[in-house]
Amino acid sequence: MKVFIMTDLEGATGVAGYWEDFNPGGRLHEEARRMLTSDVNAAIEGALNAGVDEVVVLDGHGAAFSILLEQLHPSAKLIRGRRILEMEGLDESFDAVLAVGAHAKAGAPLALLCHTLSHTSIHEIRVNGRVVGEVGLWALIAGSLGVPLAMVAGDAAAVAEAEELIRNVEGVAVKHATSMYAAKCLHPSLTYKLISIAAQRAVKKSIEGAFKPLSVEKTVEMEVVYTTPAAAESVARRKGVRRVDGRTVSYIGETVTECMNMLL
Repeated sequence: MKVFIMTDLEGATGVAGYWEDFNPGGRLHEEARRMLTSDVNAAIEGALNAGVDEVVVLDGHGAAFSILLEQLHPSAKLIRGRRILEMEGLDESFDAVLAVGAHAKAGAPLALLCHTLSHTSIHEIRVNGRVVGEVGLWALIAGSLGVPLAMVAGDAAAVAEAEELIRNVEGVAVKHATSMYAAKCLHPSLTYKLISIAAQRAVKKSIEGAFKPLSVEKTVEMEVVYTTPAAAESVARRKGVRRVDGRTVSYIGETVTECMNMLL
């Protein structure tokens, strides 16, 4: 049994404020890294308690040096550094994906630090006409490989997104937004227990076949709405990319990953 843990930083326990507060150089950067590493360790512990043989963790935030390797559970392997693919290292050999530190999609009405891939350059992403955030993209990428997204831990809005997309998904809301940059946060000792229990349940449910990988029929059409026309104009020069309007580009491919490689 193999489990892949996808991570981000904005949805980790206690992380709030502006991006400059918790990104490298920010006053809360080291605290945020500790919080994320603790959340990931909780998921690892839960997966191992469910009988998992191998756990691979992807450091998925920014330049991908957010997880503290020396504090990570020693049973897990960590992929870190600037990646080429959104879910680098994931393949058909995995049995489930667990997401830790997830945040809601761009434009979510009450969600902490909501955005989709970029909080500065991307306004919206649609897959076959449906608006998706990073949780939806992760589920679709994993689904194209036959792997289900079984758990999402993050802010309440991200968990709600997952529950709309995936039947029976295990969700852990570690905080509830009071505005885009502030949240009511649970204590890390509590979120550790909740994430560990949810991860254990998610793996057991996956073993029982409770999850169906999220996928789309036949071809995938992805549309990316950029913040500025200049960005859309640049991407539209690529072969196969169609300019929909001033800020929107579209590409039709076989998988979400293929489309992302062309449009982002």
